[in-house]
Amino acid sequence: MSGPPKSEPGALDSLEWHARGPEDVTRRLLSSALVVFGERGFDAATVADVARRCGLTTGAIYARWATKRELFEAVIEHASAQRMLLLIKSVDATPAEKLSLLGANLLTTSRDDTRSLWLEACVSGGRGGPGRSEIVHAQEVEAEELAEIVTAAKDSGVIDPSLSTDAIVFLCQSLGLGTYMAMQVQTPERPRPPDDEWSKIVARLIAAIGPQH
Repeated sequence: MSGPPKSEPGALDSLEWHARGPEDVTRRLLSSALVVFGERGFDAATVADVARRCGLTTGAIYARWATKRELFEAVIEHASAQRMLLLIKSVDATPAEKLSLLGANLLTTSRDDTRSLWLEACVSGGRGGPGRSEIVHAQEVEAEELAEIVTAAKDSGVIDPSLSTDAIVFLCQSLGLGTYMAMQVQTPERPRPPDDEWSKIVARLIAAIGPQH
């Protein structure tokens, strides 16, 4: 019975990566895996690819996750936390500001790695592959956070209280996933819209669900 692949030449040995701290190593591995799985997909990506990207050994990975599937599922949880970071950081913002920030953030290029991984996870989960339960859970957590924002926006008069909170949350999540897909097929002939034009559209959408006068 064969064990995990041997460490790659030139990768950090166990003493060196232990010296850097286990939490730091775990974060580096998850960040690297997020990029590798996003770029190559679950089937084509290998544990060795992830280890090489951050200069660690495969032993550092197998010490944390027994299989590539377990690593992939851990990365989905990591990506979910990244997706929710904006909401957490903007805790002091008004409901209207949060909605605007969420809309503007859909086109933020710094989220490209997370976007690619999320699409791969959705495709894999939709086929019954790894990550389905993590995707479902992440969407549920995000929906709860969005519902709180929408409820607060209704209470403050930003959103029409007669509109369904569930429907608005579904719209927000649909826009998020749809934007991820659209960003993957950009071309020079049809590039992403400028930030100012996008912000105007987001503001118009928010105004459209506002109270009717």
